[in-house]
Amino acid sequence: MRMVRLAGFVLVWVMAGVAHAAEWDSIRGLESMLGEPDDHWVTVRSQHNAYVIDGDEGKVMGSMTLSMFSPAVRSHLDAGLVYSYGSFYTRLYYGERTDVVLFYDATTLKPVDEVVIPPKSAGIGHSGMIGLVNDRFIGVWNITPAMSVSIVDTQARTFVDEISTPGCAAVYPVAEGFLMPCGDGALQYIELGADGNEVARTRSEVFFSVEDDPVFDYAQRSADGWVFVSLEGDVFHATVDGGAIAVEKLFSIFGEDDDGWRIGGGQPFAFNAETGLLLTLMHEGGGQETFEDAGTEIWAFSVATGLRGYRLELEAESRRVQVTPDAAPLMFVDADGGLAIHDARTGAHLRTIDEMGGGLIQPLR
Repeated sequence: MRMVRLAGFVLVWVMAGVAHAAEWDSIRGLESMLGEPDDHWVTVRSQHNAYVIDGDEGKVMGSMTLSMFSPAVRSHLDAGLVYSYGSFYTRLYYGERTDVVLFYDATTLKPVDEVVIPPKSAGIGHSGMIGLVNDRFIGVWNITPAMSVSIVDTQARTFVDEISTPGCAAVYPVAEGFLMPCGDGALQYIELGADGNEVARTRSEVFFSVEDDPVFDYAQRSADGWVFVSLEGDVFHATVDGGAIAVEKLFSIFGEDDDGWRIGGGQPFAFNAETGLLLTLMHEGGGQETFEDAGTEIWAFSVATGLRGYRLELEAESRRVQVTPDAAPLMFVDADGGLAIHDARTGAHLRTIDEMGGGLIQPLR
């Protein structure tokens, strides 16, 4: 128990069972010191905070204060850091703008450093807006509406360069660089040198049609590449070898009896490389224009066979699904203002954290 007297009022906090240290800040409130994160810890973006969740315990372990324009975080636990980026205005919503890559201590969740980047970063989006390349370089996607990627050296903690990437979005680290889906139906690979500057650029064959069946620019990491899904349900796997991009179509999520169903949402699918499990958020009715609509079911597939293992009917509509990266994965579903936690292999509901939904869900590891 901790008691503080302020201006004649007595404030009491009872912290029963809290094993980590904490300190009080007069503006931010209780600041936590985390234990060692494991595979079942995730972050949930909510307004200008990223909350750290222990999925096994079903509780909030702490939070990172971001900017109002920070769509995602990127963990680098081997370095003891978590990265994000954001835009700050001198008058909060207007005034002189400064964009920075933010460095957070992974133990205390406090900001410990920042690097100024060009004021062009995309203030909206998903986890693909920021990537950690070669365990050293942070790439931040920009749109002004010209598209580019800002590169920051996390070891030297300096801005390296802005790389022009016309017509291509997101930062998906692979091999010695990163992939980007492009408006012509191909993937682009940009290789970085030891100093973080671009040394090579290649493009894949066209594998999707922007007019007929575009892929989501949202992707999920595999063991050696990235999984993309099209609006019509085709599943692709992209890898890079020697600078050459290979894209393989794995299967379609739709069978003969699935007419009328569509994939959609803010995080429409999740992939676990350890088990080869693909989870998709599904809704009934509409055309491609419903690609952001909330889902009423989750479908689970084996990417090895393309077969559907189960269909889970949700108690409330959801726009986000995520899965942890381990061999016994948890599934997190944002639904009805809370965060529902399931056994990803069976769909069984385990627990729900109330008032913790609504934002991007990312594994901390």
